[in-house]
Amino acid sequence: MEKYLNKQQDCRDLEEKPLCIFLNTYYDKFLESHYAKNSHLISASYTEQMDSLQGECFGDSDFYSEGLKKAGWKAEDLVVNCHPLQQAWARENSFSGDGLEIAIEQIRRKRPQVVYLQDTSIGTAAFLSALRPHTELIVGQIASPVQSQTDIHGFDIVFSSFAHFVERFRRASITSYYQPLAFDSRVLEKLQTSPKQYAATFVGGMSPVHGRGQKILEELSELVPIDCWGYGAETLPPDSAIRAHHHGEVWGREMFSVLQRSRVTVNRHIDVAETCANNMRLYEATGCGAMLVTDYKDNLSELFEIGAEVVAYRTPQEAAALIEYYSRYPQEAEEIAAAGRERTVADHSYTSRMKQTAEILSRHLRYRRQDGRFPQPDMSRISYGLTSIQDSEVTEDLTCAWQSEDIPAKQRALVQKELDDMYKGKAPVIYRVLSEMLRSHIRPGDSVLEIGCASGYYYEILEYLMNKRIGYTGVDYSEPLISMARDYYPQVEFVVADGANLPFSDSQFIAAISSGVLIHVPNYRRHIAETARVAKEFVVAHRTPVCRKRATQYFKKFAYGIETVELCFNENEILSEFVSHGLKLIDLFEFSSDAARDEYGVTYLFRCTA
Repeated sequence: MEKYLNKQQDCRDLEEKPLCIFLNTYYDKFLESHYAKNSHLISASYTEQMDSLQGECFGDSDFYSEGLKKAGWKAEDLVVNCHPLQQAWARENSFSGDGLEIAIEQIRRKRPQVVYLQDTSIGTAAFLSALRPHTELIVGQIASPVQSQTDIHGFDIVFSSFAHFVERFRRASITSYYQPLAFDSRVLEKLQTSPKQYAATFVGGMSPVHGRGQKILEELSELVPIDCWGYGAETLPPDSAIRAHHHGEVWGREMFSVLQRSRVTVNRHIDVAETCANNMRLYEATGCGAMLVTDYKDNLSELFEIGAEVVAYRTPQEAAALIEYYSRYPQEAEEIAAAGRERTVADHSYTSRMKQTAEILSRHLRYRRQDGRFPQPDMSRISYGLTSIQDSEVTEDLTCAWQSEDIPAKQRALVQKELDDMYKGKAPVIYRVLSEMLRSHIRPGDSVLEIGCASGYYYEILEYLMNKRIGYTGVDYSEPLISMARDYYPQVEFVVADGANLPFSDSQFIAAISSGVLIHVPNYRRHIAETARVAKEFVVAHRTPVCRKRATQYFKKFAYGIETVELCFNENEILSEFVSHGLKLIDLFEFSSDAARDEYGVTYLFRCTA
């Protein structure tokens, strides 16, 4: 075990502070406007131009890179479609090239561990192939239709604020993470404090991709007066109700200033968002202190408390009614705006998002570097030699078997194979069962305890498959397994403890998962009592072997070469034990069955009622 951990330390030491370079593209109209207002920049240095551009807080600005730096990485930004900026770099670095050739050279010289494309439309097969020799991971972010020229399979990881895109990417064998967008409070430091000037505003583009949203805005503008800003006004029909109150384009700090001076601001999503709340305006508006009136989406309540932090509409008429109501009761609007701002600053910051990104990128870099370190698991030696015994034959050696130092590396070899399958869109059924059972019951940030966590891999699995950040805690009675868990997931709390005597308060966790541990403990009744005690709302008995015609069976077997005890429970008996502790069965999934042998593998979900 010590030898194993030393190898892991060696892996981390390869790069104490890895570098990520973000490739950004800015709207052409913003670049034209900025350089027209600052003509001296054309001949300015690369650093001066970059500082000027990022000082405007346009788009992603340096929000991602600064957040990643706070998470312990090095990070830099490139604006690859800004011709004068990139030409300045080429001049200063004696490079003859143009367009994306310059970006490739910048990457070649820096050799970052990660290249992160904020605009996947530039991720053609040729461009990604040119980057590949100079970095370890190529990452993309997308929340718009995938362009025909984009080689989406050429990315190692794709982030999206569209949960439905994430699921589709995974089905296409692409490693994809759901990650909402965010707000950088540094923006507020660059704005002058101003009184509320506008009763109701809309800030955003007018374009065909906003088809349904555009229609909503047109109808809304006919019902109530709304001051509008944004690009694309020239595409509006001559009789558009929006035209009369459209004030032109605003970018970066000017846009944030308009939002800050708005009592109420309206949001609507592009058609491709479907039922997913995702856009930047959710966070920009609330972060600037405007009361947000946004179109209702299925996941909106996971981001904000509807009615308390934002308000939502389903029709233009409902949006108009909300605007009229809050114009009559401005104090209520101010209270909602203040709560929305507080929620955004607390939960939707780039600091928080990039902490997660740093964790994900570090994990995948580690897995890539460790590729081949673990031997292919011998499936015939994982679980074998099952022999029936009497309960009186259970010895201390059998119950303590999983504390062996020989198990962690062997088990992790199997886990790494299964994780690799998961990231290729082929998650094992037991991973999917637990994630799907909990998905609709666990909210972002909820506390989850796993008892029998082994090396902690369900932390990684649950967050990936549920598309939610959770407050995970892992418990196992094996010091070697917990040591490995802490090594793989240093940001997570892991505790060495017996599941029959947990060191936690009553109802401390929203959900408690008994993760295949009951089958190895003859004192399972005490384990169930403790699991029920520390759970506030839900208990899961995961990977539970049961029989339906026989009494509870006792066995001994070899697990990874170590002899251990294993139980197969009479289903009625084990369910009755959970019920006796105030738990109500609300869901189950039978992931394996052999009726002829009266053997079933089931995961049970209980709700706490006591």
